[in-house]
Order: sequence, then C-alpha cells, then structure tokens
Amino acid sequence: MNTIIVDKKIMMEEIRTLISEGRTVELTAKGYSMNPFIMHLRDTIALGPWKDEDIRKGTVVLAQTTYGDYVVHRIISRDGETVTLLGDGNIGITEKAHIKDIIGRMYSVKRKERTYKVKGLAWRLYSWLWMQITPVKRYPLALWRKFNPQQPLR
Repeated sequence: MNTIIVDKKIMMEEIRTLISEGRTVELTAKGYSMNPFIMHLRDTIALGPWKDEDIRKGTVVLAQTTYGDYVVHRIISRDGETVTLLGDGNIGITEKAHIKDIIGRMYSVKRKERTYKVKGLAWRLYSWLWMQITPVKRYPLALWRKFNPQQPLR
C-alpha cells in the first residue's frame, strides 16, 4: 500500500464531502487521546453520516473543535448546538465543537482483523463502563500506560 501525504485541512474537507454523500470512510487512528481502546497506527475506524439524534452523550465523532483542531473523541455532553468532547485516554482535557463542525460519527473500530461495531454489545458495554468510571479513570489509564509506553507521534 502506498502512503500519500496530504494537507490535513484538505483531507478533512474531502472526508466531509464523502460522508455528506452518504459514504463511509475508514481512517487509521493517529494519536493517543482515545487509548486504550483505539490505538495509534494500529486500529482503523469507520466514520459515516450522522443524524441529529446520534449527537448525544457517548457517541464518538470526528469533529473540528472551536480551536480548529480535528479530533476523534467521545461526546460527553450536548448543550443546544455545542458539544463537549473528551478523548477516552484524556483526563479532564475537554474540547468544544459546534454541531455544524461534526464531520462524521464512528460506526466501527477494526483491531487486529476483528471489527467492533458501535451498536454491538461489546462496544456498548465498554462505552457505558468507561463513561461510568470517568472520575477515577486516571488509575486504570496510568496502569495501562505503564505497560504500554507511548511513542512520539510522527
């Protein structure tokens, strides 16, 4: 497989166009903010179209934040036309995004040749449990990071 380097903003606009046409887009995860369940350069996420009722607590979305960054994070709250996002591997570092800046919602994660659909029992159970332990997730994250050191992003 060939690697093509494209400006991030151009790529995100192309992804937005494809998703707005009803297509699903697969991306290799890059970054550590969704660890330990979406891993840097290992897992592939499928993103696609969304409806207003999808934009609720627990949904994982690709969005452009109010600061202009592109993130794949979980919605932790919605207030009208604004959502608050938090990466599963983050502790208290949230971002805001406007509904109009949500590019797509996650449909599945492919890890080691196995696909986990977000509507499947395993992903729903994980999501529910992980959101319940948010106040104390620093401890399981610290333990996980001890055995899985993060490499610098390339």
